[in-house]
Amino acid sequence: MSQVAENGGGDTDVGLSLYRSKVAALEQLLEAQDQTVIEQSERIERESQQMYRKIFDYSNEAILVSDPAEDCILDANPSACRLLGYSEQEILSTKLSAIHPHDLAQLKSFAISVLEHGVGWTNEITCVAKNGRAIPAEISASSIEIGDKPCIVALVRDITERRSTEQALQEIAVLEERNRLARELHDSVTQSLYSLTLFAEAGQRLIRAGDLAQVQDYMGQLGITSQQALKEMRLLVYQLRTVALEKQGIVGALRQRLDAVERRAGVEAELVVEGAITLSQTLEQEMFRVLQEALNNALKHSSATKVCVLLSADANAVVGSVEDNGVGFDTDLDNESGGMGIRNMRDRIAALGGTMRLISSVGSGTTVRVSIPNAPDPSIRQGVA
Repeated sequence: MSQVAENGGGDTDVGLSLYRSKVAALEQLLEAQDQTVIEQSERIERESQQMYRKIFDYSNEAILVSDPAEDCILDANPSACRLLGYSEQEILSTKLSAIHPHDLAQLKSFAISVLEHGVGWTNEITCVAKNGRAIPAEISASSIEIGDKPCIVALVRDITERRSTEQALQEIAVLEERNRLARELHDSVTQSLYSLTLFAEAGQRLIRAGDLAQVQDYMGQLGITSQQALKEMRLLVYQLRTVALEKQGIVGALRQRLDAVERRAGVEAELVVEGAITLSQTLEQEMFRVLQEALNNALKHSSATKVCVLLSADANAVVGSVEDNGVGFDTDLDNESGGMGIRNMRDRIAALGGTMRLISSVGSGTTVRVSIPNAPDPSIRQGVA
């Protein structure tokens, strides 16, 4: 019995020893696997850091890493240093507010928005270089955490060249507008002044001849022509001034137009606005231009003593009309000849998906009625000047 017990006990010890060996081997294997995972993780992290650093250092765009709460710059790539004129050490010791001293309120609200939403973009903010040069820039940014602190990575793009291009285009537009006004001045006012000269000379000859009845007729023509010249001159002077459409809105701009031109020319002018007029900037601008062209035509060609502008809008469409009590004209003849002003109006409205109706006849005045869809984004259009 004792021999069997001894043998049984030996088997147990051998089994236990084998079990422990397997456990130890398994632990070593797991430890090795853990070490491999750690090494792989560390390698991936190193490679990611190296890749990030390459992108960061070799990017042509200026990149700044900042802590807005501490008003400090944590990192800056070489492009940022070149843009702002600092060495790497200098820029890291420069306050973030010193880079944007003129836009601190905008910078603060921008940083809050980026930290809240994770990303953000500002279309223009001024950066100040080390030498004091103001650099117009646009910034796109995203939030990151560095040491459990919320920070911001910002891509800063210098838009000086773009601003110069925009300014050049604006100057070209101003020059083209001046040339247009010069042509109108020559074609309309100069012609009227020449007619005044002819009437005056003819009147003088008739006075010397003693034909006073004919003189009275010429004096009447002289008065009518001078009034027309005065109207057209007021219109040109008004067009030389900038209409603050963006500041006043279409209602304010139309009211200013009627005060500055029609009422000063002795024309009774009325503006009727139905409901709240809330339009996109593009639609507001295009509708104003169309109504202004209709008013120009009434002033120059209709001999009207009264004009009424109506404007209304709802969720579906914006409707505008200009009605005058002038001499009117045959719309069939206009459709055949296609006056440049009316043709431009029709093209502009058609490009916005709208319609224009011209109601007139000889001796009964003229009404121009325009309807344009009140789309959320009417800037999707083709061929609108």
